[in-house]
Amino acid sequence: MNTPEIPDDRTTRRNVFLSLGVNGIETLALGSAAWMTGSVGLRAQTAANAADLAVVVFLLIGVLSSARPADDSHPLGYGRERFFWSLFAALGIFVGGAGLALAGAVDSALHPSTVDHYAIAYFVLATTVALDMFALVVALKPIRKQAATRGISLRAQAQRSTDPAAITVVVGGACAVLGAITAAAGLVASQLTGSVAPDTAASAFIGLVLLVASIVLLRANRALLSGRGVPISVLREMHRVVAAQPGIIAVPDLFAVVVGPSSLIVDGDVTFADELTVPDVEQAIIGATAALRARWPSVDYVYLTPVPKARSRRAARASRSRVAVAGHASVAGQPVAVPPMTDRHDTSARGKHTA
Repeated sequence: MNTPEIPDDRTTRRNVFLSLGVNGIETLALGSAAWMTGSVGLRAQTAANAADLAVVVFLLIGVLSSARPADDSHPLGYGRERFFWSLFAALGIFVGGAGLALAGAVDSALHPSTVDHYAIAYFVLATTVALDMFALVVALKPIRKQAATRGISLRAQAQRSTDPAAITVVVGGACAVLGAITAAAGLVASQLTGSVAPDTAASAFIGLVLLVASIVLLRANRALLSGRGVPISVLREMHRVVAAQPGIIAVPDLFAVVVGPSSLIVDGDVTFADELTVPDVEQAIIGATAALRARWPSVDYVYLTPVPKARSRRAARASRSRVAVAGHASVAGQPVAVPPMTDRHDTSARGKHTA
């Protein structure tokens, strides 16, 4: 079942603030413990948490800026602001987290130093694991709910999600938990063997985990910024929904593009029965729009262009570009207005909706 995701911005905002508070406390605690013990693994985890602070700030900017309503300068809303700032967040994990952790591991390998005050390190790491687990469970709750609603796995939901802020919080929290456990394991091995090599290896592993996480997030945000479409299965179902409307005999072309967190624009060509009058065509377009929104509430904008027959994809795209600039579709030169939705919580989608 391919039901849409409708994230609550208040939930995302709450999770971002929670992550900000947790990371602030952990960075101070880990930094103090790293200074007292001399553990390179703890230094790597401190670097990761410090990078997470910057990451969360970027996410917060994105969440707040993307909530602005559509206006004349941004007729499709500011949803992609969240994609932009989430991209910076991923870069922060790449540079601030992975870079510093790997650099620390190299420095420790070249200039090893003794580790002591193990009890303090274990206490701080145990506390950070508990805090990170709590924040991770809270952040995962809405994503698990969306996955259960769709009948798909948590991994598939994360891949399909159009809210990069929520996914970044989850990925960052998972990395923090894994990093703290790795740092603790490195300390235990160093204490048992009397060698700093396990602690150094833990730092390197933390850096590699953050590197992989940042690459995954960078790819996801690049796809959203470049105009990612919906899964083929969803597009086929949209095609069937439009084609099933009375008076529509063919749908030569149809596509949907993500324009914001759980916000889609659907665009396509439709062929109508010859006997339909202009008012009939208008009602058919309005009916198709209503059917799409009933099945996928994340559909905020619909542009359906009446055509007598199928046309080349290049010609269709050129025509739609002109329609998008004009802000409406038309039948016989007259705009076909579709009433805007009033039941969406996302204020970024409250602009004029036309078909």
